Amino acid sequence: MPKAIPELFAHQPPPRADGRLPITITYLEIAPADWTRRGLLPALEVSIERVNSPTVALYRDLYDRVGRPWLWYERRLLSDQALAALMAAPGHELHIAREGGALVGYFELLDDEIVFFGLTLGYVGRRIGPWLLDRAIERAFARGTTCVILNTNTLDHPKALDTYRKAGFQPVRSETKELQDPRVLWPEVYRWPPA
Repeated sequence: MPKAIPELFAHQPPPRADGRLPITITYLEIAPADWTRRGLLPALEVSIERVNSPTVALYRDLYDRVGRPWLWYERRLLSDQALAALMAAPGHELHIAREGGALVGYFELLDDEIVFFGLTLGYVGRRIGPWLLDRAIERAFARGTTCVILNTNTLDHPKALDTYRKAGFQPVRSETKELQDPRVLWPEVYRWPPA
């Protein structure tokens, strides 16, 4: 992990003894007329590849490398069969961004939703996020949707909600709930505090 990264996680609460993790989820949507393209072409040579038949192993690797710092874990609970069925569902697409062979990040679409979107930590803060978000929105609209939806929560990058709003996404609702804390479920994987 780059040395400047730990402050990105200062907003994440420490693990609680009861293993619960309170979060607030914000649901957003965007119509074509509201979209403000913000992403400048990255200074790096980043390519995006659509993976038509991702393997479960590839998907799990992407999900872990991009999502672990933000405490993503729900897909970790799915069996290989359930995950394979999800990836084979009509309307599902996986797009991987790379610089040469290095994983930059990915976005995942399902019907009208950007289900997952993120960068690996080595590419955070390099102005690639808004550009990749533009690519995800562009692809979603190219598929024929008239309204793209996504959600973010209080564990995600501290600027995630602001980034989505600057692109034109409008919050439509929010909810507060408690999840199982992956740092308690898998302490050997989700280390605390972040190093």
